[in-house]
Amino acid sequence: MPTKATITRLQVLALVFTLFVTMPHAWGEKDCYDEKDAFLQKCAWSIKRGLAYMPPHPICCRTIQKIDMTCVCGAIVPDEEETVDVRHAYFVSRDCHKPVPAGNKCGSWTVPGAPAHPLPPHP
Repeated sequence: MPTKATITRLQVLALVFTLFVTMPHAWGEKDCYDEKDAFLQKCAWSIKRGLAYMPPHPICCRTIQKIDMTCVCGAIVPDEEETVDVRHAYFVSRDCHKPVPAGNKCGSWTVPGAPAHPLPPHP
């Protein structure tokens, strides 16, 4: 029969294990939201809903090179989509040479894959 001390040790071990499993996820999630805030601020003119797409400013691209755009794009919520054009967010990631991969979400929009049969070059 397990003693009270053994049960307490097992409970402490379970708690420590739970912290190791969940904390990195929580830290990563906070990083993602901090990165999203930086992206929304530094790239505002290129991603604004209702405006024609504007190529990103070098400051925007420097920001994108430092962040996880797949995470940032996926963290854009419906309320933000009222002011952020998620397709423009993808174009900015592409134009800054750090595109969000096909199949990932950018807000509510899914980044399309390459066509199965590419079109021939335009004459």
